[in-house]
Amino acid sequence: MKRTICAALVAIFCCAVLTGCSTMKTTWRSTRKLYRHYVNVDPTIDLSAASGADKGVQQLGALFMPVDEPLMKLTRFLSCQDTPPENDWVQQQLSAFPWLSGLAVLDNTGVVKFQVPSTFMHPLDFAPLLELADRFKDRKLGTVVKTDELGTVVMVGAPYFENNEWVGLIVAFFDPRSLLRFSPDPSALVVLSSDGTIWPGGSEQGSAALTAVKWNDILKSNVQGEITVGGTSWIWVSRYLGQLHVVYLTNATAARAKKPAPAKDAKPAKDAPAAPEPSAAGTAPASGAAPAGSDTPVAP
Repeated sequence: MKRTICAALVAIFCCAVLTGCSTMKTTWRSTRKLYRHYVNVDPTIDLSAASGADKGVQQLGALFMPVDEPLMKLTRFLSCQDTPPENDWVQQQLSAFPWLSGLAVLDNTGVVKFQVPSTFMHPLDFAPLLELADRFKDRKLGTVVKTDELGTVVMVGAPYFENNEWVGLIVAFFDPRSLLRFSPDPSALVVLSSDGTIWPGGSEQGSAALTAVKWNDILKSNVQGEITVGGTSWIWVSRYLGQLHVVYLTNATAARAKKPAPAKDAKPAKDAPAAPEPSAAGTAPASGAAPAGSDTPVAP
């Protein structure tokens, strides 16, 4: 009798436990479902939705970022070298930044210790960089832009030290045209600086009008914006290169007037050959023909 009662109690207990486990499993699954649906939602991106960004802003970003990125990368590399560089280091930088025209190492009086390449078709005057001595003593970069009948040269100077004393400069110099080739459309991009025009874009007249703008007043409180000159709106953004403001601009009026390009749907080529007829059993397909049922690429 006692055995029967014990067996019954054990059976009741097991049923209760199993029922509880089943309820917990169901509740846990429901909780996970609610969490994924309302709390930790998987993000989705609608690639078919039209962008609400201004066309002028979009165009400026596409034009200037491929130019600005390598330039900012160069400044970071120069800032990290605060001891007298060896020739091997100079060669490494010229390999890493092939758009550079060269590198020179000077003492703090302007005497060139060595330069790679040793000669440059555009005469280099490093004296204006030495006027920025106070910046170099504070371990800051300095930049000079020079334009003459031979073109424009940008010189970026980085100080190096011995016994914590400023003793000289590493100067990276380049022709802006070598850097602007990274832009998808250099003619649609204008680049100005506090020292004058770096790159006029496709219109010398337009860049001259932009240079006449009082940028020093504008840049006191803004780093980007839109300006109207001669009835044309220009979207611009400013970056520091040493002590200079570098201003990138593009014609927003022209960008907004552009019609969006039609979507390109992948379609089979019109003259694509027809698939071969299935061959008889045991017969191989003709030479050069794809077997029936094979996945052959289709030209977009």
